[in-house]
Amino acid sequence: MSQRTVDRYLAAGLLCEPVTGVYCDARTVDDDAVRIQILALAMPEGAAATRGTAAWIHGFDPRAPHERGGPLQLECVVDPSSGLLLPRRRGLITHHDRLPAGDVIAVGGIPVTSVDRTALDVARFLAPHMGLAVVDAMAHAGLIDPASLRQRYEEWPERQRWMGRGKRTLELCEPKSESFGESWTRLRVIDAGFPRPEPQIWVPEERPGAFRLDMGWREVRRAIEFDGEEDHSKDDDRDRDDDRRERLRRDYGWTVWPVRKGDVLGWDMNLERAVGELLGLEPKIRRRMW
Repeated sequence: MSQRTVDRYLAAGLLCEPVTGVYCDARTVDDDAVRIQILALAMPEGAAATRGTAAWIHGFDPRAPHERGGPLQLECVVDPSSGLLLPRRRGLITHHDRLPAGDVIAVGGIPVTSVDRTALDVARFLAPHMGLAVVDAMAHAGLIDPASLRQRYEEWPERQRWMGRGKRTLELCEPKSESFGESWTRLRVIDAGFPRPEPQIWVPEERPGAFRLDMGWREVRRAIEFDGEEDHSKDDDRDRDDDRRERLRRDYGWTVWPVRKGDVLGWDMNLERAVGELLGLEPKIRRRMW
């Protein structure tokens, strides 16, 4: 197949390039077996998939929304003691790092860092908001225990890169978080110096038919909700959200402030100022941290 034909199929949405240099039927890209086939074509012999690639194989996309239109760069790892020299090619990033026994497993016959090791790596090496989003999702799925993973950091040799970031990410990990957007919002709030919000608050109590808020501060009855595009973009959705929040205010005294992806991933300080007004506090930062 010529590159011109490939480009035409890509433009038409018939093909996609999930990993740099590997193409597949766009209808099958989310199939776990297809992901393994893709990795088998791209992985160099003797290496293990790691970091963002390993997260993708385990079912957690490590890319921010604006990055998902392009291919995922293939990241692999080899132990320095192995002496392996891996090929250099477009889209392949090779890392040399220690690989204790148990940190590499076979997924469909392909070497991949284990879920625990992948969580430790993405917490350190992904951008803070994406690292937190991925480990939140892993914890929400019941695949990792953040507390035990923090202990593993203590066992690693000193002077490892980005260790402080990894420890903080796992400290902030919240298994009750239900979306990347909730993780991003919570991190913005904490980074600004506000009290850590409680996740998934039931009003008036946990029971069928009660309200559930994404995160908030029970003592002052203030809450924030992340309105994702999938469930909150239509006029009917927004009218329903407005009615629900008015009932929370009228019947239970809760003030709920909604945020959207543009608010959370934007480069201004509007979110921090709005949360400050909501809580009657001043942000402790003057510019965004990520």
